[in-house]
Amino acid sequence: MRVLIFVLFFLVLAFGANIPPKSCPLEKDCAKVDEESAICGLDEDMGCIRKYASRCHLDIAACNQGKEFKDFSDLYCSMEAYFCEKSPTYERWTIFFGHEDD
Repeated sequence: MRVLIFVLFFLVLAFGANIPPKSCPLEKDCAKVDEESAICGLDEDMGCIRKYASRCHLDIAACNQGKEFKDFSDLYCSMEAYFCEKSPTYERWTIFFGHEDD
């Protein structure tokens, strides 16, 4: 019985390593964007808000990072002071830790 379990475990490891990773879509596949198509989501790991050009771009970022981002545009897009990226008009702050000066 132990030998059978060992063989099955070995087969899973051997063949599982040959499964190609899921490929994420490319930005060129996204439709044309404008300011109205922008979408925002909370990056819980960084404690700040990320702004993407469109839902398509948000989905690509989520795929590349292996995360699931939710659309919080109604809540967060107006909170530029909390964006993960610095902007020329706002200092970088985090939602949980206050001002952050790189």
